[in-house]
Amino acid sequence: MSDFAEQRSAIKFYLRNEISAAETFRMLQRAFGESTMSQKNVYKWYKDFKEGRECTDDLERLGRLSTSIDEQHVKKIKELVLENRRLTIRDLVDMVGISFGSVQTILKDHLGLRKVKSRLVPRTLNFFVSFSPKIPLISFRNRLIHLT
Repeated sequence: MSDFAEQRSAIKFYLRNEISAAETFRMLQRAFGESTMSQKNVYKWYKDFKEGRECTDDLERLGRLSTSIDEQHVKKIKELVLENRRLTIRDLVDMVGISFGSVQTILKDHLGLRKVKSRLVPRTLNFFVSFSPKIPLISFRNRLIHLT
């Protein structure tokens, strides 16, 4: 359990034992020292528990929304890759104007592609079906004779 989770549990305990928010903060400072959460947060959690909150876990946050991974960019990258499957991620970054990591995420997670021998291919590619016929050695030897 992290220090903050322990502190939230302690705040809940102190509230149930009718200890004031100010005294709760002082007791947390004595118990946790430098790693005590801020007074503002102690008071906020104290108030939340007083209003009936039971869970000591912090709520999930969305974080910053991605502005470069949207349908427009996914569609543009898909079109570029279908035109030329030998494009590098750097080429796509320059063409589309978004970050390297965003292009990687679009290729891998949204389009389901991966690199195989410098070529973007679907992950579900069946390698036994996709092999091209090899050039016979005689044909290769004949080409060498014509070149000399």
